Amino acid sequence: MMGKKFLFAAVAAGLFILSGCQNNIGLSLDGKIVDQTYNSILPCADCSGIDTTILVNQDGSYVMEQSYQGSPDDKRSFFESGTWVLGKDKLTLTNSYGEKSYYLPREDKLVMLDIDGNVINSELNYTLAKVQPKQLAGEFTYFADAGTFKDCQSGRVYAASGIELEKGYFSTGVEGGTPVYLEVNGYYSIRPSMEDGQYDRALVVADEKPRFNRHGSCGNHRGSRS
Repeated sequence: MMGKKFLFAAVAAGLFILSGCQNNIGLSLDGKIVDQTYNSILPCADCSGIDTTILVNQDGSYVMEQSYQGSPDDKRSFFESGTWVLGKDKLTLTNSYGEKSYYLPREDKLVMLDIDGNVINSELNYTLAKVQPKQLAGEFTYFADAGTFKDCQSGRVYAASGIELEKGYFSTGVEGGTPVYLEVNGYYSIRPSMEDGQYDRALVVADEKPRFNRHGSCGNHRGSRS
């Protein structure tokens, strides 16, 4: 696995998101990239692709998640964090080991550069696109002061927090720990875990009206809404 991580670093190289208030806000007035999440499947030498997510925070930090597809480790995610600097024509990420990777900002995209910061001449995909909010459906559970969201399509479970989610969940009349079907406009990113130095996949809510339905489920998207 270390070989894969080194390979990725060779070609490419907190942090809390609050629901609703930091909605992929784009470029700040001084031209810096802030609070944006980018994702793509990048090339991999010995797997089918590296599912890569980069969260660029306005405080000058970043988090990267890598998941190797079609390999023994495809059920695991590997995280790194560090700092970023936006220069004249490129974004430089420096991880906690001092290793640098470079990206070319292009509207709503980041184009990965080589280890010297030059364009990679290849027909393979080295472009990460900014994640845009979309309609998501899943089952939300709130228990022991923590919320989770299980995506209906992928089956993945994401950390999910926010007062609107908590209020909407309990307005259905269920007891804590009971899954409730939820439709919401949002996207997936990364946030710090409750455990120091760890990170979780997280749901970011992009609207203020999450739609709960205690009679619905991922197997049956229809039903009366509570």
